[in-house]
Amino acid sequence: MHANNEIGNLNDIHRIAELCQKYKAIFHSDTVQTMGHYPHDLSSLKIDFITGAAHKFHGPKGVGFLYINANNKIKPLIYGGAQERNMRGGTENVYGIAGLAKALELAYEHMEEHHTYIQNLKSYMIEELQKAIPAIDFNGVIEPEKSLYTVLNVSFPCSDLADMLLFNMDIAGISCSGGSACSSGTDIGSHVLGAIKSSTERPSVRFSFCKHNTKEEVDFVVSTLKELCAKSV
Repeated sequence: MHANNEIGNLNDIHRIAELCQKYKAIFHSDTVQTMGHYPHDLSSLKIDFITGAAHKFHGPKGVGFLYINANNKIKPLIYGGAQERNMRGGTENVYGIAGLAKALELAYEHMEEHHTYIQNLKSYMIEELQKAIPAIDFNGVIEPEKSLYTVLNVSFPCSDLADMLLFNMDIAGISCSGGSACSSGTDIGSHVLGAIKSSTERPSVRFSFCKHNTKEEVDFVVSTLKELCAKSV
């Protein structure tokens, strides 16, 4: 993964690509979290495959793409018509493809502006949470140069609320999750948090940021969390 979807840790895919080239390994990177948020120059990035999803950069849901370097030849998994250059039979989602292309175009056009704005929101929330709940901690790195600026994973000291924190946040109208969005609705726990040995006694919540969020919304989230944690003491 270029960036982990739960804790936001960034990998240096340029360095990984160099290592893969050195040892003649094929390199595929899941860039779903970073596509449209970081520049991907495929003329300089020596990578074999990358994937993207339109909804991550405000495009239509249900459409994504796989980039295949011209040096790689693969066989299709789905046969039929000659669509997708004979790689996948079936009628294309033309509206979705056009929407993805336009959304990515707009994302690149305003990338630097949005990056600065959203990173400032995330940094502001980190500072406000540390002031409001001193015993708070964060899962993953939070340094801007090493962390995805659209994701923040917070570990709370209010263990009494472990089973109810997300429920109470939802009641307050705050959208967040306890793990990845693609595993919401399950109660098996996060394999990512398990791998980094995050305390199972502390509830962890994943917050996401975008260009449409505001400082006022961050203030509301922080004040709600402060009140909930105070009740659990």
